[in-house]
Amino acid sequence: MDKKASKKKHDDDNRPVILAVDDAPDILRTVHSLLKDKYKVHTLSDPVKLKELLTELTPDLFLLDYSMPEISGFELMPIIRSFPEHKNTPVIYLTSIKSADFYNLSTRLGACDYLIKPINAEKLREKIELHTKK
Repeated sequence: MDKKASKKKHDDDNRPVILAVDDAPDILRTVHSLLKDKYKVHTLSDPVKLKELLTELTPDLFLLDYSMPEISGFELMPIIRSFPEHKNTPVIYLTSIKSADFYNLSTRLGACDYLIKPINAEKLREKIELHTKK
């Protein structure tokens, strides 16, 4: 399900580019289905390949699963921020953890928001709209 694109901010129809990283194919399918009408959605099921993908793709926003087997969403943040063009790119964590500690840690690492799974379509679109307008 992984998709690649040329390294530019928007595709030819000017939709913002979203990169969703999650080891669960059903989550990636859901995100793609919910957002494809308004955004150019790319998915990555193997977070270890993120650095390689970011040499080819420049997302306007990242959706990161927090808990993945090989590398966590928190561990991906320094990789994302190591690219100068992503020093301020919005990152929204997708998680099943409902705690203030999670929220505090995610914001300290540079995330702008988070969303509790299972994904609520309206909240997902609302948060992405908010953070891609900035």
